[in-house]
Amino acid sequence: MAPLTMLLMATVPSLLAAADDPPELEHNPFSRPPSEAIASAPARGGAEPVTGDPLQLQATMIGSVQRLANVDGRILRRGDEIQGHVLVAIHERYAVFERNGKRTTVYVKPLQADNDE
Repeated sequence: MAPLTMLLMATVPSLLAAADDPPELEHNPFSRPPSEAIASAPARGGAEPVTGDPLQLQATMIGSVQRLANVDGRILRRGDEIQGHVLVAIHERYAVFERNGKRTTVYVKPLQADNDE
C-alpha cells in the first residue's frame, strides 16, 4: 500500500469519531427563557402590567400574515374591543390593550404543574 493511503486510513477514523461528539453549548440559542423571565420582562411601548384586571389572556398565535389573541375565550385581532379595552398589539407571551388613553399589558399565564404525584 502507498504511504498516503495508509496515512488516510489511520487518520479518517479518528476524524469521524471527533465529529460524533460536538462540543457542548453554554447557551442554546433556540431555547425559550424561563417563564419567570418572560413575566418579569418590561413590556415594550411603555405599557403598564395588569394588576387585578379582569382580562385573561389565554393564548396568542403569531402567524406570518396575522396575529390573534384568545382573551376570555374570544379570538381577537388588533383593533378589536373587549370590555372597553381595545387590543393594540399582540406578542408571543403578552398582549397590549388601551382604554381611556391608558395602555395595559396582559401576560399569558404559565401552566401550573400538578404536584400530586
